[in-house]
Amino acid sequence: MTLPEPLADEAPDQTSVIDESTTDDATLIELPDSTLDYFGADFDMAGLVRRLNDGDIVIPRYDADDEEDLDTEIDPFQRANVWTPARMETFIETLLLGWPVPSIFLVVESDERYLVLDGQQRLTALQCFYRGEYRNGKEFKLQNVARHLKGKTYADLSRPEKRRLDNMFIQATVVQPRGKDGPQSVYSLFGRLNSGGVALAAQEVRVALYMGPATDWIRRLNKNADWRALFGKKSARLKDHELILRSLALRESLARMRQDWDVDSTQFDGYTPPMAGFLNNYLGDNRKLQNVDTESLGAAFAEACNLLYSADDRALRYTTSLNAAHVDAVVASLMQLCLDNASPSIDTVESALSALRSSPQYRDAITRSTSHRDSVRERLRLAYLAMKGDDLA
Repeated sequence: MTLPEPLADEAPDQTSVIDESTTDDATLIELPDSTLDYFGADFDMAGLVRRLNDGDIVIPRYDADDEEDLDTEIDPFQRANVWTPARMETFIETLLLGWPVPSIFLVVESDERYLVLDGQQRLTALQCFYRGEYRNGKEFKLQNVARHLKGKTYADLSRPEKRRLDNMFIQATVVQPRGKDGPQSVYSLFGRLNSGGVALAAQEVRVALYMGPATDWIRRLNKNADWRALFGKKSARLKDHELILRSLALRESLARMRQDWDVDSTQFDGYTPPMAGFLNNYLGDNRKLQNVDTESLGAAFAEACNLLYSADDRALRYTTSLNAAHVDAVVASLMQLCLDNASPSIDTVESALSALRSSPQYRDAITRSTSHRDSVRERLRLAYLAMKGDDLA
């Protein structure tokens, strides 16, 4: 599935990342039987706002780079609003005119709250209008709307207008995940949805479904100064978070794989495609960081980033853009070497990067079918050997 281009009023990503694996991962994940229940429901607008204000309906937060609210379950993940005030006004005007609006998509959390996976911007606009101000505190007063609504806030509406809006219904599809594979199924299902709104990127959906200590930890790793210098400006769609996740997950695969490079790749159980499902499983298995040595892994990540930046400030760029497969291979390899107390010198890392960029086999492994088992295994093998100082010839 190819992700849509950002809308004109959506903040674009500042850093271009080439990731061939995103083109088909969503459709490759199988939907296990009996892992999802779903039903339709109608919610009145006043009830939706009340539930939003009470925290019974959660609009997930994604833009997780501020220290404030770190200890809360929801607040750290608020994705920056991508609707302009004009677009929010248009939505509210549509409601006040009594015209139909698209349905929303909700997922039942384990504590019986509803998590919004499709309809975040609509519900945010509705909540802000009822409150009388945008999230930045500016008054929410209708401007570019029908003449009889111009200049009105919610408080300014006539009593009949308020009743009409309060009693208007919006349709929802409510999904109940079942068992361990439930979140995976929700991820796969949502990847097939296209409501015409601002679609969520893969990592945004992943963070919403697996929010917890693991995603908080990745958020903190994303602040590493060397990583930020290597990656570039913060990704509005969490691509930097996803690349850290890939490096952490594939480091585990590499730790198993390096014991026997000659094992038949079809028998290697350290990685199972597609990449999206592999990353989901890693987060699901380690959501609470149980049995994860975050101190050692965090130190290894920091050392790997420092070595890469010291050797070449464009180390994550295979050519002019960041290449996701190249990033996960070199970062995972260096992390494993650091954990083995076999950290290479800066000169070795510089030579390794040059050797990898000159290797036809490595180029194929990071540009063709990059989520396939053979490609993953080959690029990890080559990157690890190169960073050890071995000859790739």
